[in-house]
Amino acid sequence: MSQIVCSHCGASWPEAYQFCGRCGSALRTAVPPPPSGPAPIVAAVGTVRLVVLRGAVAEGTRHDLAQGRTVIGKSGDLAFPSDPILSTHHAVFERRGTTLRLVEASGRSGCFHRIREPDRVPSGTVLFAGEQYLLVRLGDRAPGETVSSDAPAEVFGTPLPPPHLHVTQLLAGGLPGRVASTDGEVLTVGRENCDLSFPLDRYMSGRHLRLEVVDGEIQVTDVGSLNGTFLRAKHLPLEFENRDELMIGTLLFRVDLLPD
Repeated sequence: MSQIVCSHCGASWPEAYQFCGRCGSALRTAVPPPPSGPAPIVAAVGTVRLVVLRGAVAEGTRHDLAQGRTVIGKSGDLAFPSDPILSTHHAVFERRGTTLRLVEASGRSGCFHRIREPDRVPSGTVLFAGEQYLLVRLGDRAPGETVSSDAPAEVFGTPLPPPHLHVTQLLAGGLPGRVASTDGEVLTVGRENCDLSFPLDRYMSGRHLRLEVVDGEIQVTDVGSLNGTFLRAKHLPLEFENRDELMIGTLLFRVDLLPD
């Protein structure tokens, strides 16, 4: 027969007993009644969503991310096999509640985030504007080449001062395209009337961005462009705010952090 032990004196009694036969104490503690009133409110989880703004899939396509980690690439949790420059596993995002962070960016072409204010970057940084990947360097880091020709050993000409800023358009495979440099402190990029212009780029604003030499670094400033200026993400983890934009492969996403 099952026994119940008195919590006061330690005596054992059959389970059917309500009180201890030695000390008279109740053998069972009364169960409190359930609380009255409405049920407690459970905090909403919310939604973390990536919305396609342009790229290899239809504009406006929405992808709601689950809690935890999400792998994006040609294959993975969020796969875009038709994107020509995505790696197999290109980037890893981590969602906690309604926060989102980029924790890995191992894809060869990298991940780019839109800047909201001027940002200083080191020489050799790659940025994205319009449809262009641009390599920005300080003048003393610009490459030099010796051109073989039949020119005489002694050439008469006016020597030029070394440039302070140097910008190179990067083409497919990393080949250099258009180049601009200046011996001043400022270099502008845009669709027209700039130091480096791309008149056929439909996503480039007339005056898109400005580069300046500041304390031995390059300051990148978006000058009110419609489609933004993006820097390659290098300092991870990178936490996003609501309505931030990021470029992965050829895909431009908007980050929506939505409390329910």
